[in-house]
Amino acid sequence: MAQIIELVPNDAEIEAFAAPKNQLAADELKHKREVKKRLEVLLAEAELQRAMGGDFY
Repeated sequence: MAQIIELVPNDAEIEAFAAPKNQLAADELKHKREVKKRLEVLLAEAELQRAMGGDFY
């Protein structure tokens, strides 16, 4: 009987897959990560504000 084994890639393998191939791609990836981080902060602040019963902006 065949066995199915699921392998989860480690962080180094994931970074190798997602590594940019040139400087422009690296800059774009950095920018996307910065935007995502700012959005997550804003959403967290809005959620906290709503939880406290206030209006956000």
